[in-house]
Amino acid sequence: MEADIKIANGMVLTMDPHLTLHQKADVLIKDSKIIEIADGSSTKAKKTINAGGKLVMPGLINCHTHAAMTMFRGIADDMPLDVWWNNFIFPLEKKYLSPDFVRTGASLAALEMIRSGTTAFADMYFFEDAAAEVLKTIGIRAFLGEAVLDFPSPDSANADEALKKIEQLNEKWGKDPIIHPMIAPHAPYSCGPENLTKCRQLSEKLGLPMHIHLSETASEVAQIKLKYGLSPVEHLEKIGILCGQLIAAHCVHLSKVEMDLLKKYDVKIVHCQESNMKLASGSAPVVEMQDLGLTVGLGTDGAASNNNLDMFDEMDAAAKVHKLVRNDPTVMDAKTVLKMATTDAARVMLQENKIGSIEFGKTADIIILDLNRPHLTPLYNVYSHLVYSAGGSEVNTVIINGKLIMEDRLILTVDEQEIIDDANRIARRIQDELRA
Repeated sequence: MEADIKIANGMVLTMDPHLTLHQKADVLIKDSKIIEIADGSSTKAKKTINAGGKLVMPGLINCHTHAAMTMFRGIADDMPLDVWWNNFIFPLEKKYLSPDFVRTGASLAALEMIRSGTTAFADMYFFEDAAAEVLKTIGIRAFLGEAVLDFPSPDSANADEALKKIEQLNEKWGKDPIIHPMIAPHAPYSCGPENLTKCRQLSEKLGLPMHIHLSETASEVAQIKLKYGLSPVEHLEKIGILCGQLIAAHCVHLSKVEMDLLKKYDVKIVHCQESNMKLASGSAPVVEMQDLGLTVGLGTDGAASNNNLDMFDEMDAAAKVHKLVRNDPTVMDAKTVLKMATTDAARVMLQENKIGSIEFGKTADIIILDLNRPHLTPLYNVYSHLVYSAGGSEVNTVIINGKLIMEDRLILTVDEQEIIDDANRIARRIQDELRA
């Protein structure tokens, strides 16, 4: 049998349950799957990539972002979340969002993520069908959640229209190998009990995960308590939203009772360290959640509140901040944090049997890093280097769903400069109108 791709002679970090590390091995791919991991494999391949002196590892998974918000990067910084959202982002979205805007912004995000080693990401935004079209062409794995709100959004007059769009998105893309529809009720403060219940019902009907912001700020918690007499997590439990299909982003302000509830219902958590720091939202009790056995992945949040989509940066920040907060250098060790961006992230996305590690039969979402760099020399501990030393610029080659997407830092599927030029053209128009 001839393989499609052979990655030869690389150091292979599998992230399998035993954290197997091959000092030198070949990884063979056929029909999108990993079919062999062995030293000196005799299997032939149509394409051979020499990974000598390089690290072969699973692609990183960004569990929470708003891809097209790359177009608002740096437009409104250094302000509270409510001011940032109400005075800047929401008015800009209302004025500028369109299918073409989202195509450009999502394309720009995909290029940034691929270049920094992210092979899959979870999105919550608008015009997700338009995003799906360009993301499919680029070749990145995307979990796309059409946002559901109680009030009109840029692409839906009401929540029912947004839910209808989700059904249409699922009908069109539900069987695609790299485009995965989701349901995205925005947050408990922006999506009331009636519409949250509709989201849960649609989730059960279509078998799709739900993706929500939860307990991101102290003001959000206070608002929900004032309105419903319960914390956000307790409120979601009361109306029947907590479940194993729910992916909750942020979870900064949680009590022990709330964490126990999230564990009881097997809710998946996404920690967005850099966004939480930049918006001063607070420090999420990640260590406590992990100690309880909750599954916690990492996300960058959108580029308007981070301001990049580099998961290596996210790992570094998450590992260091919690050591500081807890005054304990042993928490959030490098292996734990790397798992949060790979295997644990795959569990968050309900894809643990398909992606997140390099194992026989799993889908080939793989990145290759150049280790021949001064800041990565000498190499004593690969986990430490990946979390504390490496950056996205070390990513040399990216394979997604068994397809070569970037080789030797060259994007192979689209014209990168054309996308950058288009983004700059839109940005100039926005800037001119803001100055007027």
